[in-house]
Amino acid sequence: MIVCLCEGVSDRRVRETINTGAKDIKCIGDECGAGTGCGMCRPQLRRMLKEAANNGHHRPTSTQRADKSAR
Repeated sequence: MIVCLCEGVSDRRVRETINTGAKDIKCIGDECGAGTGCGMCRPQLRRMLKEAANNGHHRPTSTQRADKSAR
């Protein structure tokens, strides 16, 4: 399903972006472009972020992984 019509970004792509460390709409936009156009998809992006946080699907970023391995 297309979530962002302006940029043609699918829900799958947004979930991949969130699962690889995007923590807010700005990060999602920087990574895949969703939420950077008209803004109509931003409520859906917020729901997807909340869903991922509730399900524990945020993966640590490469910086966070490096911090853990340095310990």
